[in-house]
Amino acid sequence: MNWLSDAINKCLAKTHVNAQKFTNFPHITERGKYVFTSDGVWTGGFWSGILWLAYQRNPSPALLTVATHFTERLLPRANDRHNHDLGFMFYPSAIAGWRLTHQAHYKQAALTAASSLAAQFNQRAGFIPGWGFFGGEEWSTSVLIDTLMNLPLLAWAVKNGGDPALLAVIERHTTKALSHHLRANGSVFHVYHFTEEGTGVRGDTYQGLSADSAWARGQGWAITGLALLADALHNHIYLETAEKVAEFILSHLPTDHIPFWDYDDQRPDAPKDASAGAISAYGLLRLYRLTGKERYKTAARTILQALAACCIVEDNEGLLAHSTADLPHGLGIDQATGYGDYYFLKALYALETISTDS
Repeated sequence: MNWLSDAINKCLAKTHVNAQKFTNFPHITERGKYVFTSDGVWTGGFWSGILWLAYQRNPSPALLTVATHFTERLLPRANDRHNHDLGFMFYPSAIAGWRLTHQAHYKQAALTAASSLAAQFNQRAGFIPGWGFFGGEEWSTSVLIDTLMNLPLLAWAVKNGGDPALLAVIERHTTKALSHHLRANGSVFHVYHFTEEGTGVRGDTYQGLSADSAWARGQGWAITGLALLADALHNHIYLETAEKVAEFILSHLPTDHIPFWDYDDQRPDAPKDASAGAISAYGLLRLYRLTGKERYKTAARTILQALAACCIVEDNEGLLAHSTADLPHGLGIDQATGYGDYYFLKALYALETISTDS
């Protein structure tokens, strides 16, 4: 697959250029140029992860220096107990760095981050709240579908010296989320509000078209988070649910195989979200690994080939253009995002590995 190696090479070439000039964490682009944050907000782990992916391919001293620099800058945030995105921050950065360099303090930081994530678990209600910092009772007892992507950090921790009680946090949160977020058609709510006792109130959205719509990136978070948890914990319920979400995604992709920002936006000129495509493709490849079902691999390859053909743009600093960060709030529309870049390269690597093995 020449297109695959070409896409990987283009992404790595741009990463090498960016590594030489970025002094802070890239978040989302504006007019093709990245907007940066000094602390990484919730996306800093993705830039560190891209650097480690590049180093994995080309273990040069220069890449090691930059990857180390950005990973080290994230480590103090392992103690943040008001952030449900610690998995996003520490799995691509500290854990990836530990696996490649065997630096013990990276492992310890990831274990600390797992403890900080678990400390946010509401024992009474049975979940990790997503955005308690928004204030108000409703948001302090709300669960985001995104959190499924952060729970694999807890599973990793248990296997690497962490508290076995973290498994109960995964099980209780995931059970609560799936019993409310998952719809009969296989799509998921972005947000679900609960009472302080953990009784479900209503589904909602913050970044989607409407409370009842299928926000594309949220569907990607669901399939990938569940596939990762199914793999880590050998849980057939998580696997079966991931397949339900996969069927929804595959039956709602447009003819060009690149998701609209929300699957329920019927406008012909609705913005695309390439990041949702990359995240979903990675989840499909994880499902293929778990089930051996060729249709998942075929679908992922088709999505990634479509993304490679139209979303690798020379005049955009990101690896994956034509993403939509947050349309309702006017952020990052038709731009690149740190998470889109990371999961695009991660999915390309995964497809290459599968193609080599088969």
